[in-house]
Amino acid sequence: MDNFMHQGAADIIIPVSNQYQYTRNLLEGIYRYTDHPFHIFVIDNASTDETVDLRRIYTRQITIVRNRENRGWCGACNLGIQLGKNPYVVFMNNDVEVSQGWLGNMIAFLDTHPRIGAAGPLDSSTNDWQCVDRVREKMVPQIPRFLTEDLHERNRILKYHFHRTGILVEGSLAFFCCVMRRRTINAIGPLDEAFVGCGDDDDYCRRLRKAGYVLGLALDTYVIHHSNLSGKPVYDFERRKEFRKKNLTRLREKRLECF
Repeated sequence: MDNFMHQGAADIIIPVSNQYQYTRNLLEGIYRYTDHPFHIFVIDNASTDETVDLRRIYTRQITIVRNRENRGWCGACNLGIQLGKNPYVVFMNNDVEVSQGWLGNMIAFLDTHPRIGAAGPLDSSTNDWQCVDRVREKMVPQIPRFLTEDLHERNRILKYHFHRTGILVEGSLAFFCCVMRRRTINAIGPLDEAFVGCGDDDDYCRRLRKAGYVLGLALDTYVIHHSNLSGKPVYDFERRKEFRKKNLTRLREKRLECF
């Protein structure tokens, strides 16, 4: 684990719990379409499916860590942060599909200003505010209306119109695919592992803003996000409902601490 540090590279941290095929699809996309130096950290939260065999399939630019217990998404990300050394850090869900240039585009936009604390892509899911159709409707009407569903063709169109361009956003970024500088994370601290299932990205974005950072959306980067799939196999509906309630309470408590 001493050979994966590269000047300007990114540590891509992917928490997983089962969902072997989604994880494989993501890994294949990263290897095929990433145009920026990287090292992958797959943090396996006690999977019981074929995920345990990933280390036999992938050996290049990757570290696979198997937890005996499910440490949750935040716990897995924090472990990946500790293991990595590269100057950029990417948080990713395994239910994402990427296209050519995805990482280089986001890092290029992140680096347009030192006060941009985090950057994310446009995505496909209508459950996300970063959905390309929502962003077009509410923020950037110049985004073309696509005549194709193809991930790669959509990225080619966006690259033509918005190459290495982005916007600053209010509110939060969703962390299904998000890049930050390691020095920013060092300044803000780890993710709050009290959040389970949701709320962790809202909390971290609030902490970034409190420290004087802004958040950005790369308009030349589009990913497919099979929204909410990463949590469904781990927790049933009632558990997820319970977690949402606890997470909202935690967010309110932390906001009150600011006053």
